[in-house]
Amino acid sequence: MATTAVAQPGRGFLRGLLSNNKITVLENGSFSGLRALEKLDLKNNLISTVQPGAFLGLPELKRLDLSNNRIGCLSASVFQGLPNLLRLNVSGNIFSSLPPGVFDELPSLKVVDFATEYLTCDCNLRWVLRWARERGAQISERTACAFPRQLRGAALRGARDGQLRCGEPGPGGGGGGGGGGAGSPVSPAAGAPELHTHHLIPSLRQVVFQGDRLPFQCTATYLDNSTQIRWFHNRQPVQEDEQTGVIVEESLIHDCTFITSELILSNIHVSANGEWECAVSTSQGNVSKKVEIVVLETSASYCPAERVTNNRGDFSTRSPRGRRGAGSAGEKQAWRRCDRAGRWEDGDYSHCLYTNDITRVLYTFVLMPINASNALTLAHQLRVYTAEAANFSDMVDVLYVAQMIEKFIGYVDQIKQLTDVIVEMASNIMLVDDHILWMSQKEEKACSSIVRSLERIAAHTLSSNSQHMAVNSRNIAFEAYVVKPESYVGLSCVAFQRGDGAPQGRSPPAERGAEPTPDQQLRLRCTTGRPNISLTSFHIKNSIALASIQLPPSLFASPAPATPGADCKLQLLVFRNGKLFCSTGNSSRLADDGKRRSVATPVIYAGTYGCGVGNLSEPVAVSLRHPGEGTDPVAAYWNFEVLGGMGGWSAEGCQLASREPNVTSLHCRHLSNVAVLMELSGFPSEAPGAVEVLHPAMYTCTAVLLLCLFTTIITYIVHHGTILIPRKGWHMLLNLCFHIAMTAAVFAGGITLTGYRAVCQAVGIILHYSSLSTLLWMAVKARVLYKEVTWKAPQQPDRDTFYLIASGIPLIICGITAAVNIHNYHDSNPYDLLTDSGSISVTLNSGPPCPDGDGVHSLRAQFWALVATHALYVALWTFGAMAVSQRWYLNIVFSCLYGVTAVALGLFIFAYVHPGLGPEDGSQVFIGCDPEAARSGASSSSSPSSAGSAGAAASSPTCR
Repeated sequence: MATTAVAQPGRGFLRGLLSNNKITVLENGSFSGLRALEKLDLKNNLISTVQPGAFLGLPELKRLDLSNNRIGCLSASVFQGLPNLLRLNVSGNIFSSLPPGVFDELPSLKVVDFATEYLTCDCNLRWVLRWARERGAQISERTACAFPRQLRGAALRGARDGQLRCGEPGPGGGGGGGGGGAGSPVSPAAGAPELHTHHLIPSLRQVVFQGDRLPFQCTATYLDNSTQIRWFHNRQPVQEDEQTGVIVEESLIHDCTFITSELILSNIHVSANGEWECAVSTSQGNVSKKVEIVVLETSASYCPAERVTNNRGDFSTRSPRGRRGAGSAGEKQAWRRCDRAGRWEDGDYSHCLYTNDITRVLYTFVLMPINASNALTLAHQLRVYTAEAANFSDMVDVLYVAQMIEKFIGYVDQIKQLTDVIVEMASNIMLVDDHILWMSQKEEKACSSIVRSLERIAAHTLSSNSQHMAVNSRNIAFEAYVVKPESYVGLSCVAFQRGDGAPQGRSPPAERGAEPTPDQQLRLRCTTGRPNISLTSFHIKNSIALASIQLPPSLFASPAPATPGADCKLQLLVFRNGKLFCSTGNSSRLADDGKRRSVATPVIYAGTYGCGVGNLSEPVAVSLRHPGEGTDPVAAYWNFEVLGGMGGWSAEGCQLASREPNVTSLHCRHLSNVAVLMELSGFPSEAPGAVEVLHPAMYTCTAVLLLCLFTTIITYIVHHGTILIPRKGWHMLLNLCFHIAMTAAVFAGGITLTGYRAVCQAVGIILHYSSLSTLLWMAVKARVLYKEVTWKAPQQPDRDTFYLIASGIPLIICGITAAVNIHNYHDSNPYDLLTDSGSISVTLNSGPPCPDGDGVHSLRAQFWALVATHALYVALWTFGAMAVSQRWYLNIVFSCLYGVTAVALGLFIFAYVHPGLGPEDGSQVFIGCDPEAARSGASSSSSPSSAGSAGAAASSPTCR
């Protein structure tokens, strides 16, 4: 019940003290009759409503104190009947602004105080400053701004009109957006208003069960009639639907200050998963708040506990379905979501620091703001860290350096010294491991970004005041000129380095893999015209030429000649090798032929800026030195656009011109990055060196597999006269075991012997043969089983037929492959031996045959045993290939998987052919048939021509 203040009439009242009561409403005419009242104190009450005309009848009132109440709505009609009021105090209430003209009924007002904890000093209060100036009134010093944040605590009377703006977000305020339409969720934008109140309850992520009830309440500042609250679920508008339990209550406005909306999910369904958003739209912009809801089914299960190790730490997670699992790494947290199917999704580790010190520092560089005043300092600091690029162990190290180089390029026009630092950083990146560069290119095209940044240097640095620039580094040489097309007569450049006195024709130490010394930096020497340049007879003492390029005089000839007097920028780059040109996609149709060829020479680049280059009537002549021997050379240029923008080597427009020992010349009609690709042998000498070894688990488990297989082979050979097995089955079993053993033994013992050409070729041929023969012996066994199932009286097939199939076909295939190109069977990479992947038949004469059919296993059991053997063999081959092709922890994982599969395959074959060792029936030993039956079988097989019929007519021997 509201408490109403009513005073009794009289003429003796000068002061009315009604403070610290529980008055909630001031009704119209509450103080009528108190005409002599001069001061009225109503502070510290609960007044929330002041009706128009509440102070009528107080013509002599000079002071009115309404401070510290709950007043949110004020209008000019509230102060009617106060013509002599001098001082007004409405501070401590809940309004955030004052409507224009609220003081119009107070002609004598001189001092006003309306400070509140929500007072928003925006464009809506400009009228107060103008009113105070025009009326000579004073705004109390205590009337200070609460919002926006940049004006918090500042006295309103000291503010300028330009500071009172609408729609300008304060720092960190709002967190919402503007521009959302009626049917779209609110997205962040720069014009979001800063609301003094914006609450969403609940505010934290909720985990509920299907069928639960969950209410939402959203409360925000009410600015004007344009203020509305809308609800969204996963960025889709929420519509009320009582059938599905979605109830949206009508928005309520409280005291002209707050607006509230309620959303009730009375019967939560699994579809309620996701983000629920309360969007507040106003005439000044939009803001929103979100909360995530995770709905668990009553049968929700837990995702399995899992441990994840990456470049940001070591994480362990366990969580029920639909929830996030948190992994701890220091003080930060990482998140992984467990989906409703009980599977972990990709985790979010972005809030965790990198574990590697270098990566953390490089990440700090990326976060730093760069401008013209600090760019050179930051570049020098970053160069210090890239000097240790050979120790980079994470692809993000390369990504961050590439991002910084791209940022620095934007300042080389202002800071010429940046060019030297950028080229040196790019040169240092070429020391990074090939696999890390490949991963960074595949992830974000980091290598292409570095190359393209280098290609843009001349366009930014050269000008009429700076017409030449040259930079030398360990792995990259840079040269750029400003030329006039009408006076251009050709240009020839040679890339060279200081030598160590090595004889001509032999590569210097830097080319053979050693890191170049400062004296072996790449340098470019250019001359005009078309002099005769030979890499093998380079005239600079104690130097060796690595690459040369001749740009023809007709370079700038085009159908549309350049404007006379126009300057053209010509840039040249030489890369010591092709490490920054990583082909990541399926390049079987490109020059590298599916990575069979690789860059065997330096890469040289020429490009122009500011002038057009038409179709070259004369090709660009390039000579490149290659340190090692190679076969099948191809001239190619790097095309950034192929393979989905990843880039690749293309041979179009380039062709070989001549070849000398260690030097290849080519002609190309492209101004681009040019190189020679070759199929490198990878065998610099036959001298023995350090031989790479496999993981110990692979050797140990291969030995177990061989033990099981040879035990089976020896057992069946020694006891071939007493084992109940058909003759064809005996041959197939022994050949299958022998070829599996051959494959495993040759793989474990020879797959890493890539340093010996003859041995490597032999290993490749044997692996090819044994793997094909193993699969074909399985196919022959499957064919025999099929005939035994479908034929009522199967005939004894000719043994030579399936030997021809299982052993002859692989021999033919391997023979043809080796004859066409024996180099298919050697490569410096062990994995390539597997991608090219022989049979020595076991033709021992068996003893008297037992009748057709396995006396121990049914046809169904034999079929499933064959399927299991095939699956284990394929898995063994796959894990072996992955073990020698992967690096770091993946190598260990696949090595262990190979070991487990090898032991499983060996034990499975051993247990299958020795069922008497099983626990089910110790008496079921098939070595040793009934003596009489054996003798009967022997007599029936004395004649080869009658072996089949006699075996069929004889009684089946019983095994004990």
